[in-house]
Amino acid sequence: MNTTNISVIYDSTSYLVHSNPLFLVLLYRYGLGFIFLFGFTGNLASMATFMQTTLRATSTAFLFLILAVSDTLFLLVSIFDFIEVGLTQGPILLTTYDSLCRFRWFLKGLTQFCSAWILVFVTIDRWLRTCFPFKANKWCTHKNVIIVTICIIIIGTSLHSHMLSAQLLGRLQPGIATSACGPADPFGLYANFYFAQWPFIQVFFVCLIPVTLMVSGSIDIHRTIQKTKSRIQTVVMNQPQQLRQARLHRQMLILMISSIMIFFVTTLPVSIRLIVAAYEISVGKTTNLIKIISDTGILTILLSLNYAINFYVHCLTSKLFRDEFIQCTKIIYRLAGCTTGNNTININHTIMQSVATGNVQASIRHQQPPT
Repeated sequence: MNTTNISVIYDSTSYLVHSNPLFLVLLYRYGLGFIFLFGFTGNLASMATFMQTTLRATSTAFLFLILAVSDTLFLLVSIFDFIEVGLTQGPILLTTYDSLCRFRWFLKGLTQFCSAWILVFVTIDRWLRTCFPFKANKWCTHKNVIIVTICIIIIGTSLHSHMLSAQLLGRLQPGIATSACGPADPFGLYANFYFAQWPFIQVFFVCLIPVTLMVSGSIDIHRTIQKTKSRIQTVVMNQPQQLRQARLHRQMLILMISSIMIFFVTTLPVSIRLIVAAYEISVGKTTNLIKIISDTGILTILLSLNYAINFYVHCLTSKLFRDEFIQCTKIIYRLAGCTTGNNTININHTIMQSVATGNVQASIRHQQPPT
């Protein structure tokens, strides 16, 4: 695609979208509102649960904890879309809109990249523990998880660094869903890259490679478990510690598989739509911009579910996760009760001291002879 093809899209004002369709406004208002309500609550609950003693001892749970943090950051950045499209139905903070665009688009891309690759390393972690159980304690450590996370952030930042350039990215159609931000110069070379090439790169690194690795790892884990199932049952039959480890491993696998399924269902549709739109632009086909915005807007809501419902799916699929969450809730309830009780005791103690002091002073005044 050359700059001539780009001018076909942007040269005529008939291709510009001046307002969001009503159904998209309602979808962003109530759909994203629902996702935020349950997403922030669920992610905070996931963080608290994965910090419980039983779970936090494993590197897999540590990765899930980091995943919950990344998902929360994605939802926080999406609040701008919720306000612009769903509430005000127009752009906000216009004086700093270009800088805001760069921040939003960069952080959205980075958190999507991080969440995808953290799930990949969750799969690798379980694969190592399944295929190399005697070396897993050496490789699957919290220290290595931190190193891997730092590497993911560095690579993701490098991949999306072009979005931080004031010369390249800025406002495109402020307040319009999925196209509020874009190339600062719609007719420049960067616009060619952004519309025709960047979607392929993004889908490749954020969806296709991660999904391929996760599916391949899951299949190999399943095969390995089937091969060693009878042997493991014989060994651990009368060893309580081994039985607990086997149960923990099984529950971590359930959490991993459920997260992969959520990622696949919510990420693949929008990835396919982005590829189709990029292909149409790259071959110079005249496209209906309103249809593209409507389609990607709907699929973006679906994508946002990936960053909001992990906690609820984990509760449904994993008994261990449910038990740990219930235990966490009880601890928080007891702590809140103790705090309230201590405050009540302190208040009562203060009142009693005041009453006693007042009675003593009154007695002293009563015993003093009149002058």
